[in-house]
Amino acid sequence: MVHILLIGAGFSRNWNGWLADELRAKLLARLADNQELHRIASSCASFEEAFSRVQREFKGTGSAQSKANLDSMQAAVMKTFRAMNESFARRPTMEFSNERYFSIRDFLNRFDAIFSLNQDLLLELHYGHLELAEPRRWNGCCFPGMQVPAGWGATVGQLARNRRDMIWQPGAELRVEEGSQPIYKLHGSVNWKEGDTDLLVLGGEKAGAIAGTRLLRWYSDEFRRYLGAGGTHLMVIGYGFCDDHINRMLHEAYTKSGLRMFLVGPTGSRVLNRQPAAQIRVRDPLEEIPIIGESVRPLTTTFNGDDLEHDELLRFFG
Repeated sequence: MVHILLIGAGFSRNWNGWLADELRAKLLARLADNQELHRIASSCASFEEAFSRVQREFKGTGSAQSKANLDSMQAAVMKTFRAMNESFARRPTMEFSNERYFSIRDFLNRFDAIFSLNQDLLLELHYGHLELAEPRRWNGCCFPGMQVPAGWGATVGQLARNRRDMIWQPGAELRVEEGSQPIYKLHGSVNWKEGDTDLLVLGGEKAGAIAGTRLLRWYSDEFRRYLGAGGTHLMVIGYGFCDDHINRMLHEAYTKSGLRMFLVGPTGSRVLNRQPAAQIRVRDPLEEIPIIGESVRPLTTTFNGDDLEHDELLRFFG
């Protein structure tokens, strides 16, 4: 049986990362001196919607002004992520407890693969290539197809901020390092570049952007392959089910291969009802997927002495 993990912004929130609504507020503050972009961001429900609107304007007109707006919007987004990553880098560890039994890194080591929708650097800075679990299942972890930056290994054991600004580039081969736990960042990352181009997928046309990128297209194919392996169990932590291209793959894996999910987040399985205010409620296709467990408690308490909920998460692995 395959056990995989999918994480969204709610995962990083446990280490005080910003959620999408908070990112929009931070973005507005960084656009205060640009009246046009501030107006656009103010009228949008999320920072990604605002980015998508500016993106579409540039694609539609190609004007110098629309290009300047897109550059300014992207710079503001990157500054916002940088502030969050600086906060992560100041943390001495990602653990919430000194007890080995409650190690979050040991828990993450249990998965056959980790898939992330986040572009922040939490895992790079604190999960990295560390191996804690015994017996040893992995030699470490890897971001498949990406080259480890020069000097990365020399910084292990030092402050995480030494790795914060290192740029990752794709390698020549799309492969998983033997003996390594694969971590696939499905939407890229703030410090990933291919030449001068950011490997970072934002906005409302993610599927098209992913299809046009060799690395991320392979990541998407790998996600589909793991989901469709037959009887796959997927734990979802902190994902709000707002990305249609991801949701389609989940539902397809259920109908064709019997996917089952374990949901971790403050609203539990209610997160699948994406029409809570509708007078006539239509059942969301995602609600057809069998839920084999849920946890509404934050990881900060589950992995800090809450043996009852901790054991419930371990039950996911049988």
